[in-house]
Amino acid sequence: MFLIFFLIICITTPIISFLFKINLSNIFGSKTFNDYLLLYNIETRTGGVVSDFKSHWEYINLLKDDLSNLLKLTLGVDEKAKLINFPLHHIIFSQLFFTKTIDNYLITLFLISFFLPIIFFKILKNNYQNLDKSGLLLLALIILILPGFQYSAIWGNNHITALIFFSIGIYYFKEFKIHEEKISLIKSLFFFSLASYTKQFYIFIFIYILTFAFKKLSLRELFLVIIYLIFLGFPGLLFTIKNPLLLLGLSQEVTNFGSSILISGSIMFFYLIPFIIQCSINRVETDQNFDDFYNLKRFIFSLITVIVLSFFFEYSSNVGGGIFLKLSKIIFKNYILLFLSSFLGIYFLFYFCEKNFDNRLLVTLLLITFSSGFFIFQKYFEPMFFIIFLTLFDKEKILLSIRKNNFISCTFFLIYYLSLNYIYFFGI
Repeated sequence: MFLIFFLIICITTPIISFLFKINLSNIFGSKTFNDYLLLYNIETRTGGVVSDFKSHWEYINLLKDDLSNLLKLTLGVDEKAKLINFPLHHIIFSQLFFTKTIDNYLITLFLISFFLPIIFFKILKNNYQNLDKSGLLLLALIILILPGFQYSAIWGNNHITALIFFSIGIYYFKEFKIHEEKISLIKSLFFFSLASYTKQFYIFIFIYILTFAFKKLSLRELFLVIIYLIFLGFPGLLFTIKNPLLLLGLSQEVTNFGSSILISGSIMFFYLIPFIIQCSINRVETDQNFDDFYNLKRFIFSLITVIVLSFFFEYSSNVGGGIFLKLSKIIFKNYILLFLSSFLGIYFLFYFCEKNFDNRLLVTLLLITFSSGFFIFQKYFEPMFFIIFLTLFDKEKILLSIRKNNFISCTFFLIYYLSLNYIYFFGI
């Protein structure tokens, strides 16, 4: 019964949000007719993905008019090209004959976005073959009610395209891990490349993949893989030389290296909360001890990391920073809740991956990927971290969290979604 109810909620809410053009990326913004969307009679919150949409759509049209603009214009420098992303998403949609208007473009990407939970469900089925499929379906459906997914799908954001490529890459990587078929590794690297050519921060995954491949491949095979990656990455290198802001970003010293680690840890902790609860409940129900749940070395490491980095904490913007930073400033007028959530985030991130070096490396990469001094948005992790956590972290630990009580995860993220909608319509 709950599965049917949750399925209806997860399918209908994105459709309703799409029809009313809801912008949950800026729940505190003013609701008005955005000047760019006025001709289309679209009223929504300003800022956030709506502003991003303007940049994306204008660049798509530039490529529609002349594909050679890809090489003629410098991103972030030329007035016509305000985009600061690798442009694979824009190349694809500029060449589709049925995305010539704003409406067609938005509808097309919105429909495509529903492939993401389908791909994710397929990965979960392959990864947890002995688990009840209905429980895995519930986990896959959660993606549909994540605000970051919904507003990206509604507003034609390249985040969706990148996530689809990234998820397909994970699918083939898991095939490689299970069956050690070299062709699956080749396919995974190809789709990870497509994801990186859509959103450049996905490049972090290659360090993780190569570290794993180093243990599985012969020296000759590893050499061939590296040659293959050089081939895949060469167009990106040339494009970056032409568009250096892809690497350097705009001049926005919003935060620093250490502070960004705290923020990233805090954001990821938010998505871990229901799984920590479920893991605890399932341990009690199955009479399992908590010996590995509480670890003194992990506690000391997490505590020292947060204490040291907190002395240099800086985030000089009201935009981004994640849910705990915002709550901390609203409730306590300081960063105490952020630091607490950062500590718990780092502690439990390493709890869910502590059995092997590969996963510890993955956590480290997730913590430092967004440490460039720019804005850190929750949407960067949503649903990327959710997907990575359930597919690439310690399988035994994850099983303790999802074998039973997926009701908790579904309820948690449903409350999260409904809370943002309440603030959007009624304020706080």
